[in-house]
Amino acid sequence: MTFKLYLLLMALSYLRIFELFAPELAPLRPMLLLMLIVLGLSISDLKKQGGSALSKQHQRLMWGIIAMVFISDAMAAGVGDAVGAVITFLPTPMLFFISGMNLTSMQRVKSTAAVIIGCLAILACMSIACYHTGFMVDTLTMKENGTGPDSGFAAVIEANDVPALDTSGRYLWRIRSVGFLGDPNDYAQTMVCFLPMLIAFWQPGRWMRTLFLLAPTASLLLYTIYLTRSRGSLLGLSALFFLGVRKRLGTLMTAGLVVGIFVGAMALNFTGGRAVSSQDESAGGRIEAWAQGLNMLTSYPIAGVGYHRFSDHHTHTAHNTLVVCFGELGLLGYWVWLALVIMVFTQLSRAADAALPGTDEQLWATRVKMSFIGFFVCSMFLSRAFEPQLFILLVISIGVWNAVCKQLQGTAQGVALAATMPWRSRTFFWAIGTILFFYVLVNVNNIMLGR
Repeated sequence: MTFKLYLLLMALSYLRIFELFAPELAPLRPMLLLMLIVLGLSISDLKKQGGSALSKQHQRLMWGIIAMVFISDAMAAGVGDAVGAVITFLPTPMLFFISGMNLTSMQRVKSTAAVIIGCLAILACMSIACYHTGFMVDTLTMKENGTGPDSGFAAVIEANDVPALDTSGRYLWRIRSVGFLGDPNDYAQTMVCFLPMLIAFWQPGRWMRTLFLLAPTASLLLYTIYLTRSRGSLLGLSALFFLGVRKRLGTLMTAGLVVGIFVGAMALNFTGGRAVSSQDESAGGRIEAWAQGLNMLTSYPIAGVGYHRFSDHHTHTAHNTLVVCFGELGLLGYWVWLALVIMVFTQLSRAADAALPGTDEQLWATRVKMSFIGFFVCSMFLSRAFEPQLFILLVISIGVWNAVCKQLQGTAQGVALAATMPWRSRTFFWAIGTILFFYVLVNVNNIMLGR
């Protein structure tokens, strides 16, 4: 019962049925009510499930992130605003903790991934219908200035607009969804993230399932990614392709093939005519935002400028998950946030190496690791340090790690995999290293531009 309600919560988190079709229910907070019910039931079932998939380290680091959201905002604007910031952020860690209490077996991880992928397929159908028929065009699209000679006019969405019929080049139409998928880049990133998990459901010899379920779903997701015109998603897909075929073709041949596919995708107008270069106006604006993020860290090194306050100090968001984190939460908050990310990825990588060959645990550890990498390649161009998509991926990764720990329980490998992981010094060096990386990147760009 509890797990079924959890799956319902996950489905509604993606489909946003209340937001789309019953906005008048918003004052009643139906999603918050459902989340609280699932939280209470999950806590009561915790002993029956043998505890949470989250280790004490995971939980402490999550609480540390919550604390830093409060501290950063308190130092920036006072305790009153800090309380409001925590309340705004709280649904995301609640979903993280609830998921940890429910993803306690490999089968539950697979069921959750299947539900999310099914929801993404439904959203993809809505997006494609919107693009080709104008269905909910004001909600499910963004109309931006195009790259053609007549671009630059006000991009206002009209009720009778049909994006597929607009061949003027004046506008760039980008598909999106709602809720935390309301930005085309977020929408594409989430689909890139779940593609490897979709492939994990493939089984040799099950051609009916492949032909009528997996292949159509993959096609829907890929076409929707294309309609988002997201440059970051193209890089994410390239990373997934590289990881998927590198062992068969070798690193050099795969790299050459990826470059060829990337160039071909650009020629096919994958990004809507926008370049992927620091000389491009949008990309140049992102590097400028990274420079401003470094300035924020220099001015407020301990706790940053405050949670969700990056745009108070710059005209645009950072367009980079790492930059927005150290800009808003400072060194201390970045250290704690990065520790959770590095810990989960390290545990997932070790789980992929340690899992028994040929088992679901090994397959899913490998595929979710690909999802993790694809997600963070996209994140280099998105400011999504505190959004649900990241923490859902983290807890799915933890669920797979926990399943491998149970598979190897009683063995030396299992003990080593489940052992407490030292993270403080390692994370500190990663934090300093990534900050220096952006410092060098920004300065190299400035030299190239003659600044």
